[in-house]
Amino acid sequence: MDDAFLKVDGKYQVTISDDRMNTWITLSSPKNGGAPVTMDQVTHELYASGVIANINQLAVEESVLLSLWDKPHLVAIGAPCDEGRDGYVNYHFPLPDEVLKPLETENGKVDFHNLNLIHNVKTGDLLAERFPAIEGKDGWTVTGKVIHPAPVKNPALVGGRDTILEPPGTRLFAAKDGHATFVDGRPSVISVYSVKHDVNFAVGNIDFVGNVQIFGDVKSGFIVKAGGDVEVFGMVESAEVHAGGNILIKNGVFGAGKCTMTAGGNILARYVENANLKAGKDVVVIDSISRSQVRAGGKIKVSGISGDIVGGHLEALEEITAGVFGSEIHVPTVLELGIEPRFRSEYVELMGKFKEKKKSLLALETYIIEYKGYRENKKAVSESYKQTMRGRLRQYSQLRGEIEIIEQKLLEYEVELARLNHGTVKATQKVYPGVTVSIVKTKYFVEEEMTRVMFLYDKGVVTPVPLRG
Repeated sequence: MDDAFLKVDGKYQVTISDDRMNTWITLSSPKNGGAPVTMDQVTHELYASGVIANINQLAVEESVLLSLWDKPHLVAIGAPCDEGRDGYVNYHFPLPDEVLKPLETENGKVDFHNLNLIHNVKTGDLLAERFPAIEGKDGWTVTGKVIHPAPVKNPALVGGRDTILEPPGTRLFAAKDGHATFVDGRPSVISVYSVKHDVNFAVGNIDFVGNVQIFGDVKSGFIVKAGGDVEVFGMVESAEVHAGGNILIKNGVFGAGKCTMTAGGNILARYVENANLKAGKDVVVIDSISRSQVRAGGKIKVSGISGDIVGGHLEALEEITAGVFGSEIHVPTVLELGIEPRFRSEYVELMGKFKEKKKSLLALETYIIEYKGYRENKKAVSESYKQTMRGRLRQYSQLRGEIEIIEQKLLEYEVELARLNHGTVKATQKVYPGVTVSIVKTKYFVEEEMTRVMFLYDKGVVTPVPLRG
């Protein structure tokens, strides 16, 4: 019989992917009245091939019953494992291996003064959070083999100095103000920020909530800010140093006219030259203060035996003391005391506003007098002129009210000025001509050389009296 007329039964084939995650069946059609593939045959073949998991019975039935012949059909899919996730710690401050780049200015230039080396934190600030690992889930192949996920890592969060770890061990907080960093591999808070050499381009500007120690110099152009004290073992050049507490310069200040220092407490230095200093309390210098602007809420003292104050403008609330004031070449030197520097600047500013507003008021009065003359003489004026004058009258009324308020404030200042009638200037060796002593609002101009003298304020007059001893 011709083979073309032979009965041929339908055939079936099971194909499994190399990773044992997918299974296909391929059915061929019967020929010349042959028998089609049955469900039992396919089921048996799947089992014989080792396919025992995640069989899609509906897909198998559709392939057989709907005679989906001559192309493969996916009938089983394995379940991949869930790899889970490693635990990790999220730090809220820069890590040691992170590269801290200088800031860029608005024009795109790199600012090497600001290197972001300090991360300030306050008490209670969040330093780090630990996120625990999530365990993975087993998977399996179509042949029923279990696929285990890789083991996950679960790092611990361990706090260092001046930190507080929440009882579950998942969040770490700062126990005090300071600089957040790693010490011996643990996140810690440092209350003293130390620079082992100069403050220069290798360090950048410093802005720290605690105390700052600098074992070198503060170089020109750099800024040091501290919420606590600043201690400089070298010198300060034409830089800025600002402290909420005290400033101690163990060498001195060579400001070149561009140095500014402010302290909430005291400022202490060996010498100060051509700088601008402001202290909430005392300014104490060992050798000399020259050509500087110095303000102190307490005293200004040059404590060396031959220490001098030459040139500049010095203001203190209580006392200014030095061995020598001025110089043989009569360098102008202004010494003011009896008024707290902030109070003095407020008074001067208010007086300036008073004078400015009085000047404007007088100018308006001229226009108003002219307008009254027109009205009394019944002289015709334009509507625009009337509108202008209405505006000037409103402005005049407003200015008068503002001036009355300023006058009341000035009166309060005058009462305070009368109360602050204390303060002394002491020269333990000599005072040269060119020195001006101002106590409260009264000035004394030194016109001839004096030795061992003290200037006192008594009954509205500044009087020099000899020092005892």
